[in-house]
Amino acid sequence: MQDWWEQFPALRSLSATRAEVRFSDRREWDANWLYQRFGVDFERAELRAFIHDVFADRAAGVVDERLVVNVRRGDFYGTEFEAKHGFDVIGYTTAAVERFPSEQRVLVVSDDPEWCRCHLGDRLRSRFRGVEYAAPDPLQNLLALASARRLIGANSTFSYWGAYIADALHPDVEIVMPRFHARMAHGTDAHQLDPRWTALAGFH
Repeated sequence: MQDWWEQFPALRSLSATRAEVRFSDRREWDANWLYQRFGVDFERAELRAFIHDVFADRAAGVVDERLVVNVRRGDFYGTEFEAKHGFDVIGYTTAAVERFPSEQRVLVVSDDPEWCRCHLGDRLRSRFRGVEYAAPDPLQNLLALASARRLIGANSTFSYWGAYIADALHPDVEIVMPRFHARMAHGTDAHQLDPRWTALAGFH
């Protein structure tokens, strides 16, 4: 966390190291607590105030005119988490890019850029003027999402936070997300999504 605290100092007072966790502190939550609902458990004004207090000093002022495409792979695939979080990334991404004009360049941000090159590269190159791949770096990748005026996100809280920051910093932002988040007891929808974003249903 040290790198994050250096970039976003306000996060330090909101964080606890392992050594700071007391014996009596709560360590487990009901699964429903992990999926807070936009407009129910938190409001846009609260979210924007938090972003401006914590992230804006580091993220503001940088605007990427490329279409930023975030692809979440990692432990969502090829592990026990795939049954819960896995969905049709290729189908979703193919549908999402159709929502944006083809005369622009693309930046792919992913924890597995090689998978993206192999499975999405041809599709993206055939539609857009140029495609680049960001190196996997959580901090820099979050800033890349936050700088986007046009963003395609994933079923990932990392994507949601990148989109929240981009939405707060860029008044004309366009954001597309999958409606699917995960297979949960109360359904599959991503309740974290801002209703002003475009949410694509299906692909799971």
